[in-house]
Amino acid sequence: MGYRRMNRRDFIGKAASGLFSTGVALPFLKAGPANQEQSQKIIYRTLGRTKLRIPVVSFGVMNSDSPDLIKEALDKGINHLDTAFLYLRGNSERVIGEVLEKAGNREKVYVATKMRFARDTKKGIFSLKGSGREPAATEENLLKQLEVSLGRLRTDYVDILYLHSCYSPQMATYEPLMNALVKVKKQGKARFIGVSTHRDEPNVIRAAVDAGVYDVVLTAYNFVQENREEVKKAIQYAAGKGVGVVAMKTQGGRRLQEEGKIEVNHEAALKWVLNDENVCTTIPGMTTFDQLYLNLKVMSNWALSEGEKRELQLASMLKGILYCQNCRACVPTCSHRVEIPTLMRAYMYAQGYGNLIQARITAGALPAETGLNVCQDCSSCTAACRNGINIDSRLKSLLTEKLYRG
Repeated sequence: MGYRRMNRRDFIGKAASGLFSTGVALPFLKAGPANQEQSQKIIYRTLGRTKLRIPVVSFGVMNSDSPDLIKEALDKGINHLDTAFLYLRGNSERVIGEVLEKAGNREKVYVATKMRFARDTKKGIFSLKGSGREPAATEENLLKQLEVSLGRLRTDYVDILYLHSCYSPQMATYEPLMNALVKVKKQGKARFIGVSTHRDEPNVIRAAVDAGVYDVVLTAYNFVQENREEVKKAIQYAAGKGVGVVAMKTQGGRRLQEEGKIEVNHEAALKWVLNDENVCTTIPGMTTFDQLYLNLKVMSNWALSEGEKRELQLASMLKGILYCQNCRACVPTCSHRVEIPTLMRAYMYAQGYGNLIQARITAGALPAETGLNVCQDCSSCTAACRNGINIDSRLKSLLTEKLYRG
């Protein structure tokens, strides 16, 4: 390897790596459980033109099917629950429905769910035919999904209905489905409609806002995103147009790197997002009471200390972090053009969050010709990540878990 001048970013990254390897950066270890006996102040913001008053920390019910945890969150004042048609193969929606029916407080709780359509990564947008595991991108199939969700939720309407996982402006503004959502809203089956996005967030957000029909955007937004400044500007644009902004993936994963025990400072990561006043609410996934109480604690005071600011800055400059940027620079380096970013998300679900169900759904939804099946017969992995992720190791982990299509 030839000599290369070390720039400032490389220097800081190496310095951070040195701190972590020596154990000096212990503040990065996750904070201990908050004391649930403390009186917690719930802070609410208004979700754009919807006028819904929602706490700045809501409940992402992606990984939890615990009725007791959901009830405790509601009792503490968290009145917004975020779920999706596919989460826990429908169990997320079912448990929410059971809790709300038993509590008899449906009108006081704002429920958001998401519908998605099949994607064709070779064509770059999406498939209208469906893949066998995912429905075709038609109004009819979207409405069928919604009826199933309403049945699980034991309600005749949702407060927010998202067109899920839009990764291009074309997807967010695809007229047949956009018009279907407008129709659902007119029918009263969804009070408000929106899009969610994990990729090319700035352009998707702006396209959704300019479409003029969406009330809400749900976007990935965290301190390790390379394009976080562009996302921040797009969020400001949306808020300025009266579109409510909900942030997800706020922690950037559970651990900083694939190897080691150093975890993200969850309090600091969540505070970083909450300091953007154009974000109405966040939806961190919660699976334990400790996580709930910690989020309640953050909600009452999200001022970042100087130490926390330094921690987040150093963490954002590390190479090989667990969080995949979804930049897609890796795809051309694979001789089979496997849909690596989606598989990296499946890995995050499996290893970062311990959610094998969602990992299988994510990996299994890919067409066989661009999915994990291809990796079974590949003798050597040529795929490379410009951010230092060990793609080969992660794909082998997914194969070990048998997350390929059967």
